[in-house]
Amino acid sequence: MMRLLRRTGTVLALLAELLACASALQAQLKSNVAAVNLNALLNSSLTVAAAPGLVNFALAPNGVASGSSTITITTSWVLPASAGNVTLYAFFNSAAVALANGAGNNIPSSKVRGSVNGGPFTPFTGSSPFAVGSSITVFKDSVANTQGNNNRDDLLNLQIDTTGLGLPPGTYTGLLRIQAQAI
Repeated sequence: MMRLLRRTGTVLALLAELLACASALQAQLKSNVAAVNLNALLNSSLTVAAAPGLVNFALAPNGVASGSSTITITTSWVLPASAGNVTLYAFFNSAAVALANGAGNNIPSSKVRGSVNGGPFTPFTGSSPFAVGSSITVFKDSVANTQGNNNRDDLLNLQIDTTGLGLPPGTYTGLLRIQAQAI
């Protein structure tokens, strides 16, 4: 009988412990679900960088002078495939005045030539969306071929031909502009 009482006591103790655990389990609560909306935007971009910022020429009175440095042009873009093509142009604002000495003596853009990536030297006489008659096209690339994202480097060498200009000695300065367009 004593044994039975002990066993009954042990069973009752176990039952009490289980009831305590069950009530602890029932005491656990879960909160509502909070939601946070996410919005990520990748903007389209088209950038151009060129270095060095200065190219010098030792002009000949009646001949061709090469620039002191090759210009490295880096063009980068993140564009939708619908953008079509990226085209990079180098140009002067005026076909009549690519460089001037400030005293009325000018070097026209037709006397400045560019060589893109080692190709032939061509005069700045083409047209672009930015300038008429004083441009060259550096490249035209399909956005679809680049999955919309790309970086590329191009090299531009310059020459100035003073043949037939009859320029007086002096310092001639000008600004070559380099700009890309995506359409």
